Amino acid sequence: MPSILDSLNAAAPALWLEVSPPRGINPAPLLRRLGELAGHADAINLTDNALGKVKMSGLVFGAAIKERLKIPVVLNVSCRDRNRFALKSDLLGAAAIGIEAIVALNGDKIPPGPDGKVIASHDIDAYALLAMVGALNRGDTGEGKPLLKALPSIVAGAVANPNRKNIEREFELLERKAAAGARFVITQPVFDAETGRRFIAKANTLGIKTMLGIIPVKREAMATYLIDRVKDLSGARSHLDRFAGMSEEEVRAVSIRENLALMKSLARDAAGFIIMSGGGPSLAIELTLQFSRWRKEIGK
Repeated sequence: MPSILDSLNAAAPALWLEVSPPRGINPAPLLRRLGELAGHADAINLTDNALGKVKMSGLVFGAAIKERLKIPVVLNVSCRDRNRFALKSDLLGAAAIGIEAIVALNGDKIPPGPDGKVIASHDIDAYALLAMVGALNRGDTGEGKPLLKALPSIVAGAVANPNRKNIEREFELLERKAAAGARFVITQPVFDAETGRRFIAKANTLGIKTMLGIIPVKREAMATYLIDRVKDLSGARSHLDRFAGMSEEEVRAVSIRENLALMKSLARDAAGFIIMSGGGPSLAIELTLQFSRWRKEIGK
């Protein structure tokens, strides 16, 4: 299996699947489903308590994926839940189990606890976390002592939103992330080629590889949720409104068909695609397998 950097620099677009770790303590059912991706996905990207909902530790589940499925793991790391010591400890743990890449992000807001308080760390932000990865890669722990053993180089990534109405502000943030050490960026879902190409062109000038987000829609209610509840996708309303009035079967078929066409049209531009399983892994796995088969055909 190629390394993360190899897949990002390959002629054919990289193909990742984003999935949340299990809610409970049993990883076996999800591991069985993800086993279909062996030989198809270049990596599995694990979310970090996305939308403020508690899941199994990504480090633990990532270790299980690497051991049982032999698929590379890209680990999301949220600054929301950990102070700088815990973040550094988790990065060392990730390197120890062979995780090649992390995605630095601030983290979604979390709901108040029983006492009405919201307790989040935010000891450092995503920019400082990117810098921390770079320092650890150089053997600098920040504690005045070098690492006893050289850290395998972790590839640092960031997130971005190509759908933002004030796209120039998004590009300013992307430039800061590049300066802090981001080598690739995972985007929010894109729904049209023009938006994707505009973002890729800017990222290329900053030396950042773009993994375009792709989200297959399972049913009309999911499209409505994305419009109403996910602020970053408010600019994509016209694309998501098309599912109104469709049956679940129609929504799934249209979403697979249109996303597959979009990915094919952008295959020569993007470093790769990350297929997001917001509606559950089944539809995302189906789209991953279909694009993988097409990618293998054109590679012959």
